Amino acid sequence: MSFRYSLQKLMDVCEREKEEAENVYSDAVKTFEEVATALYHLLKRKELLETDARDKLSQKVSIQDIQLMQSSMLFLQEAIQKQQQLTQRAREQMDLKHKLLIEASFEHKKHEKVRDKKYMQFTLEEKRLDQMQMDELSIQRFVRQ
Repeated sequence: MSFRYSLQKLMDVCEREKEEAENVYSDAVKTFEEVATALYHLLKRKELLETDARDKLSQKVSIQDIQLMQSSMLFLQEAIQKQQQLTQRAREQMDLKHKLLIEASFEHKKHEKVRDKKYMQFTLEEKRLDQMQMDELSIQRFVRQ
């Protein structure tokens, strides 16, 4: 007689949910990395623009160039603020997906432990039945002699 776990379908569902949660979390991490990388590049551009502006201001610069640098800086600052908001939202989504993954992993682990306990009970019962059969055979042989 082989072991058959009565809640195997439920365990399969939990395993699929866990795998789906892993995939969703992985996607959230990729999204966060992409958004954070875009923010990094914007900040790097701002730093280069500020350095360039400082260098130009130490020399003779026209008012038009100063206005152009200032408008570029304002545009970049707005883009950075938007990207920071996107990064924060992506981080929150990533954290939420991580919590869901932890919950799904916990549920799956819980079902695995229950299955393992049931399997241990099954094997102990099998051993007990085998021992009873062996005892019965021994008694019958003894009685025949």
